[in-house]
Amino acid sequence: MTESPENVHVCDDWISRKLRDLSQIHRLAQLLREAGTWTEVVPGLDSVTVQFDPSRIDVGDAITALNSQLSVEGESSVSVSSTTDIPVCYDPDFAPDIANVAEQSGHSVENFIRWHQNVRFSVSMLGFLPGFAYLRCTEDGSDVRRLASPRQQVASGSVGMVGNQNCLYSFSSPGGWPIIGRTPVTLFDPAKSPPNLLQPDQIIRFKQIGRDDYERLVAKQQT
Repeated sequence: MTESPENVHVCDDWISRKLRDLSQIHRLAQLLREAGTWTEVVPGLDSVTVQFDPSRIDVGDAITALNSQLSVEGESSVSVSSTTDIPVCYDPDFAPDIANVAEQSGHSVENFIRWHQNVRFSVSMLGFLPGFAYLRCTEDGSDVRRLASPRQQVASGSVGMVGNQNCLYSFSSPGGWPIIGRTPVTLFDPAKSPPNLLQPDQIIRFKQIGRDDYERLVAKQQT
């Protein structure tokens, strides 16, 4: 990998540009897609990466085009996302690590659940699995750390927490995040368009539900 000026990194036919404002990254990525210059556009936590066709444009011109587009599009207004409520059951069967996470955060379990519902999260990015969402919040999650030994199986819908980040498991899979609850909603459905329930930069608020409501919502989705 080589590095060129202005925080631009080049690797083969990929160019990555560092950006400071995370709130604008996904908006800029959409605008870059609409420009039609790039084979692929991938937003990250602190950058946007594009793939170009070397048979159509050389790397120097591609860097110039990217910087030019970001300069112009960076002046565009960023749309404000509406808030999406995600139901979560904090029952101990669905939240095996909630007591430890609450203790690390300096809360009782009851106060932690109340805190978790009052903060706002936004989707940083999707990855790891289709529909798997990484969430961030502006409030510090204290010293909440990853599990020392990852689980071989984490249920789909599980809500994980590390530091000021949460995640939502879209499928059952191995995982090392402490689990603090579970949502009954389907996060990825290939029959829908788009298949992902959540999109980058979407604002999320968690809403507590009981075990009976969880089971009812799961059954409703299966009919």
